Amino acid sequence: MTVLAPSTLLEKIWDLISTISNLLTLSISLSILCIIIYRFIKFNSFQRRKLLKEISILLSINTLCILIIRSILQFFDVDLNTIKRNYLSIREFNDSFICRFRGYLLLSIHNTLYWSYTIQAIFRFIRVIFPKYIWLYQTNIYLYIFIPIEFILGFISTFPIFIGFNAIYLLPNEPYCTASYNELASLIYMPIVAFILPLSTISICYMCIVWKTRQITTTIQPYQQRNRRDFILIRRIIIIITVLSMVSIPILIDLFIYLPKGHRDPYMNSIGWVSSSINAVILVISLPFINPRMYELLKKKNRINIQIQFNRK
Repeated sequence: MTVLAPSTLLEKIWDLISTISNLLTLSISLSILCIIIYRFIKFNSFQRRKLLKEISILLSINTLCILIIRSILQFFDVDLNTIKRNYLSIREFNDSFICRFRGYLLLSIHNTLYWSYTIQAIFRFIRVIFPKYIWLYQTNIYLYIFIPIEFILGFISTFPIFIGFNAIYLLPNEPYCTASYNELASLIYMPIVAFILPLSTISICYMCIVWKTRQITTTIQPYQQRNRRDFILIRRIIIIITVLSMVSIPILIDLFIYLPKGHRDPYMNSIGWVSSSINAVILVISLPFINPRMYELLKKKNRINIQIQFNRK
């Protein structure tokens, strides 16, 4: 049992911004998902079968569902506990296995979220580099192979932080369990597996697509228009992730200021969750813009347009 000190005004402000941003992400994600389900129900059986075979929409829905899971986990594991401490004067919290396991689940989902964008980039990469390998465009391959691998990567790569490094625990000044910034594993290992590796994979796919689209051969000429479209979409993914890294700059500055002094800023975790919550808002808002098929699906006057798009497909 750990008894926490009363929260300061600045901590309450950071926690409130994080909670509002997280709930905004959850509401937007659920709204988009409900619209997609509503559109799906309105389609006739032929259009439904067409929609179910749309890999790009499937991958975007996968990312959307991960955002929803992430927001729910963060609310119950982080936001709700900060509300208890800040406004209900509850200051006793247990550093139990369940608390640490919830922290592991939340970090794993964060990791999986970035890998879901990597899967979208890999899909574009396959369409450009291997346009004639029709078997690679089967929905079942993504539904039963790529998406499960994405979750396996997210959870397995986070597992060493939970068990091997024992870096997830109830923080001394926070009412939840998460990876501590005092641990070297949290500062080095987590950014590599959760951000650098997915972004590097996306960048490699981008460079390969750039190389392929610049080739003018009879083999790929029929696919040039589609390749250029994939090139634009994967570039948008990189831009979005770059923006996300800029949103995380405040916590990096905070680390560079305080770590050389041998101690940690007491507001560091609050700043970290604010950055994470704002990142999630950006991700869910930008999701339709990196997938024109989803954008068409969400438009109010799009029933005829979608049918035309399906026919062209």
